[in-house]
Amino acid sequence: MDSSKRVGIPRDAVWAELEKILKSSVLSHSGRLSRFLTYVVQEALKGETVQLKEYLIGMEVFDKDESFDPRLDPIVRVEAGRLRAKLTRYYETDGWQDPVIIEFLRGSYAPTFREPESQPVAAAAPSELKAIAVLPFADQSPGKDQEYLCDGIAMELINALSKVEGIRVAAWSSARQLKRLEYDVREIGRRLRVGAALEGSVRREGERLRIAVQLVDLPTGCYVWMESYDRNLKDVFEMQEEIASAIVSSLKGHLARNGDRQLVARPTESSTAYRLYLKGRYSWNKRSQQGLWEGLKYFERALEIDPSYALAHSGVADSYSLLGNYGVLPTHTVRARAKEAAVKAVEIDSTLAEAHTSLGHVTATYDWDWELAEREFELALELKEYYPTVHHWYAITCLMPLRRLDEALLEIERAQALDAVSVSIARDAGVVFFCRREYDRAMAQALRTLELDPTFYEGYWLLGMAYQQLGRFPEACEAFQKGAVLSRAPRLIGALGHSYALMGKRREALDVVQKLAALSQRRYVSPFDTALVYMGLAEKDEAFKWLHMALAQRCYEMVWLKVDPRCDIVRSDPRWFSVINAVGLEAERSARE
Repeated sequence: MDSSKRVGIPRDAVWAELEKILKSSVLSHSGRLSRFLTYVVQEALKGETVQLKEYLIGMEVFDKDESFDPRLDPIVRVEAGRLRAKLTRYYETDGWQDPVIIEFLRGSYAPTFREPESQPVAAAAPSELKAIAVLPFADQSPGKDQEYLCDGIAMELINALSKVEGIRVAAWSSARQLKRLEYDVREIGRRLRVGAALEGSVRREGERLRIAVQLVDLPTGCYVWMESYDRNLKDVFEMQEEIASAIVSSLKGHLARNGDRQLVARPTESSTAYRLYLKGRYSWNKRSQQGLWEGLKYFERALEIDPSYALAHSGVADSYSLLGNYGVLPTHTVRARAKEAAVKAVEIDSTLAEAHTSLGHVTATYDWDWELAEREFELALELKEYYPTVHHWYAITCLMPLRRLDEALLEIERAQALDAVSVSIARDAGVVFFCRREYDRAMAQALRTLELDPTFYEGYWLLGMAYQQLGRFPEACEAFQKGAVLSRAPRLIGALGHSYALMGKRREALDVVQKLAALSQRRYVSPFDTALVYMGLAEKDEAFKWLHMALAQRCYEMVWLKVDPRCDIVRSDPRWFSVINAVGLEAERSARE
């Protein structure tokens, strides 16, 4: 059946809307996504939605042959997710006043066409408000030190509402960013294409917690519902469940379609352990050395209270993983701890996407078991598609090492769409461009990362690498030196030595080797950083000596060997193939094949 006729949208209006989207800044440079959208809209208008399955789309849009197996090649699922994200971004920006909306319901490749739900000319009845944005809660505690709890409660409500059939929840990152830019709530609604917004505040005094919430009908600006909850801190889960249920009742008029289904998960019986977990994720998300240590401390304290808290085990795994990845601790010493915690999290709760994400990451970066890692990431995506970390780590630690760079780009873009303000995701989007040898885009992404956080030293690391490959060596050195002012990370020092070597400054490059050796007496230094300097000097014997040390220590950088342009100098050496094969990757015969 013609999906435009079902909702009363004229066929010409749909075609006109499609043309606008294809010409927009969001899609004009995405040829494959434009082809995808055009094909499914055309088929829908012909009434052929039943046949819009992965296999057919793979052949018609992505030029797959009859051997295409969607179970083995997820390209259609990944591209569909990316297209959904692009459409969401379009209607938040260029198309926020468009009279027609083209969208895809979760689990379907058939587009639907509808009029906007939040037209400013007419008020919507509470039962019609089916799209909602949960805005950041204000911290009204005396010490203004409960931001972690405010964000945690808002995220739990988003998780709960996302489970309800028929309710669309705006991405948390988009809502948070618009709120921080101090847009009026009705303007936020227009940009996010939602008919309702949830605002709230949190006030903690001792063990008492007061949460005030208001549900706003955005077309009119009127309150649909408001309530205050004043309870003991240990009752935070009950409060979240009550709030979520009340919102659903207001949006849908009843809960018949969800029955007595619990909306808010209860991951632990201890409210204290829950708060410690929220503090841990709040610290861990800073992605600084101090933040990772603080996060680990909070996760471990949570487990002292509740040893069966799966999310806290996942947090421990993620903390040790990044302490190894960032070169704070030797990878081979944290591997066992990270894997033990990840496996424990999955054993406790096999339905937890965070646990499978942690295990996928450990399996990829430490075990180099790429098939198992991909299964874990895919399972995590099935369980919680809107979890940005799974898209992020799937892209950077699994797809990219396997040289599946198109898929890696799709996944990292999906991660960015879900969390637009994450500096680590922004940085790794640039790393994907770098490994795709799109150096201008890598440079631009590095600058965007530094706009998000000028103190994030890895933004300068990415910027310097892009400058190197563009032959702008003085600017590369300057970038690495600026990063070194913020952090004495060996990664920056080694990269600087690599630049000196490429510039022909042998003495300065060897001075860096000595600095790394001296630094290794005080803290861990990855052998890869020294190998990189010798690669720049084209001293292959020394480079391979240090590469083999990095291999023995299972250094994080080894997973990128197959796609790292900095390694091009040694790719033709026979010794290269034994190194690359030891990481579980198939050796390539040229840098760009």
